[in-house]
Amino acid sequence: MATIKLARSTSCSRCINYAEPRATVKSGFNCDVNYAKTQMKATRMIYGKDDKVQAHTLIQSFKPGEVTPEQANKLGYQLAEKIAEGHQVAIYTHTDKDHIHNHLVINSVNVDTGLKFQAHGQKAIQEVKDANDQICLEHGLTIPEEPANVRYTSAEKSLLEKGKSSWKDEIREAVDQARGRISDFESFSALLNENGVDVKLRGKTITYTHLKANKKVRASKLGSDYEKETIFNGFERHIEPTKDRDSATGQSGSNEPRPAATDPSLDRNTELQWSNAATEKLGESQSGEQFTRNSASDDYSPEQLQHHLEKLRNYTIQLQRDSSKAINGILETPENDPKRSFRPKQNRNREDSTRNEPKQPTTKRNQADHNRDHGPSL
Repeated sequence: MATIKLARSTSCSRCINYAEPRATVKSGFNCDVNYAKTQMKATRMIYGKDDKVQAHTLIQSFKPGEVTPEQANKLGYQLAEKIAEGHQVAIYTHTDKDHIHNHLVINSVNVDTGLKFQAHGQKAIQEVKDANDQICLEHGLTIPEEPANVRYTSAEKSLLEKGKSSWKDEIREAVDQARGRISDFESFSALLNENGVDVKLRGKTITYTHLKANKKVRASKLGSDYEKETIFNGFERHIEPTKDRDSATGQSGSNEPRPAATDPSLDRNTELQWSNAATEKLGESQSGEQFTRNSASDDYSPEQLQHHLEKLRNYTIQLQRDSSKAINGILETPENDPKRSFRPKQNRNREDSTRNEPKQPTTKRNQADHNRDHGPSL
């Protein structure tokens, strides 16, 4: 089973310095593997593209026992031909782990065109994986299967055989209990935290932390059931039945506040109360008729439709009369009587400012002031 890991590097020399000393078998595509570092640099210098990304590294791993180092190196060479035409590629086969794997160092600049190698983005990565799968199938090798819903390491399997559970299993159990009760990530995170598990979103994945054991694990290591996409899809499915239930019962599924109920203790005009009661009765009757009409509107005869229309007209006329009475009752109150004399309000501030001032004697303009004109009277 061959798997692929793809990455970029700003130092082609560093990639070769790591892969070459550990290689059991090595070969070169469009270059001499013994002089790969020098030849790749020369190509980049010719086109003036020796900065930024200098190389792409690809790790091609095989299932233990499926291939020999020589076979693995040939498979790596075929993969280089498929995905890196015109680029210089050095293929190094390592056997230092239980599975044989190749390190492919791809020069970023094309020898013929000077264009850069494009291997970023999910689409490009998938193309490399598809090419690798095709090569493996042609040689009778296994390819990766679909990710398991629940993944167990060999250590976990050993514990399960002994009837014990691991800290990873405790995380799985906490997630299983939480996601069936929660419809959003914030509540999901809070509930997990109460059960001793911290959860963090990291790009396209989720990282779980067992707080008591102080250990972290990515969701992909636990299984596809615990990855971000599965968790968020579960939230959407959890919300949909609620919406259906709301529509069936006639209740709104939104979180908008409902209007406050009217306090019956408040004093209201009797005419208005009678009008409101009539309106409520009309609403109840109309809602019942509306339900009947919608559920079996095709079974109405013309006479029945005419009868319902006549009832609706009568209700409308009665409602208009009630509204007119209520409005007239309000307009006929003493406060709204146009014949009532109007008395302007006094300016209290003016009164207060002049209240304590001494009164000045008034003098008539046409009366002669004898004290001034003729002196004191004798």
